[in-house]
Amino acid sequence: MTTAPARAWVPAFILAAVSWGSSFLFISISLRGLSPAQVGFGRVLVGAAVLWTMLLVTRRRPRLSAGDVLRIGVAALGLSTVPFVLIPLAQQHITSILASLLNATVPLWTALFVALLIPHERATRAQVGGLVIGALGIAVLLGAWDIDGLPVLGAILMLSATAFYGIGSTMSRMLLTRVDEGPTALSAVQIGISAVLLLPLALLAPAPEPGALDLDSEVLWALLALGVLGTSFTYVLFWRVVKLAGATTAASVTYVVPVVATTLGILVLHEELRWHEPVGAVIVLTGVWLAQRTSRPKTAEAGVIEPPRKEPDPAA
Repeated sequence: MTTAPARAWVPAFILAAVSWGSSFLFISISLRGLSPAQVGFGRVLVGAAVLWTMLLVTRRRPRLSAGDVLRIGVAALGLSTVPFVLIPLAQQHITSILASLLNATVPLWTALFVALLIPHERATRAQVGGLVIGALGIAVLLGAWDIDGLPVLGAILMLSATAFYGIGSTMSRMLLTRVDEGPTALSAVQIGISAVLLLPLALLAPAPEPGALDLDSEVLWALLALGVLGTSFTYVLFWRVVKLAGATTAASVTYVVPVVATTLGILVLHEELRWHEPVGAVIVLTGVWLAQRTSRPKTAEAGVIEPPRKEPDPAA
């Protein structure tokens, strides 16, 4: 593959990193008027609308069998259904900064579940070392030595979300190897299924705060931004970088997203960054680098299916 000039893919790379990094800010703002289930449902509803509009404009109608849709639905449970509720739940107990740093563990979980569930993809020594280093980094990131100050509930919820991302990514590799569709079509179906699955939870949740969905409400605009950027459009940008600069370059967005989220958390939400959080993040990302050395790239904020063994076909 011939790498395109930097000017052709760097803008898309920067926009993808900023969009995914800002997702944690938008979740925090959305929670000011909506329940976690409503935040999760709202983002996939908006994301599905954007993705299906893109398919209509480009006239790329998905051609999937009932079995294909069922397999996508199984992957969607881990990629864009359960985590999209667990992350807002976690952010009710931890800062957006800590949530974004813990989110960087997704490739570690993916490497673990791939090694456990896909026998022919045995983990290398480097990957095993990466998992061990990543686990150490999580302990440092959370400040595990300070038992009284340990954000146990928020950390469990956030790490559960990233574990589901890892399971969902592994399931997509196991179940979708024969699904012959481009990434935009797969994502449109996946996010649409998640919207259907999350609708009952959103309806059962307490009513939104008064005025939360008014046109001048910061909650509404944060939710729209979360759906348009972090749940749909940014995926197309990511695959554009893959196509123009290669998978390794695109995967490096994993290292930029926490920086964006941390900056926004400090400047916009006035959150505090404790000394051990960036130290732990560096250790985690070192483990991620080792764990990904022979792996396919994963999206930074996850939430979308990676089409297995298929050259990306971004609708950009």
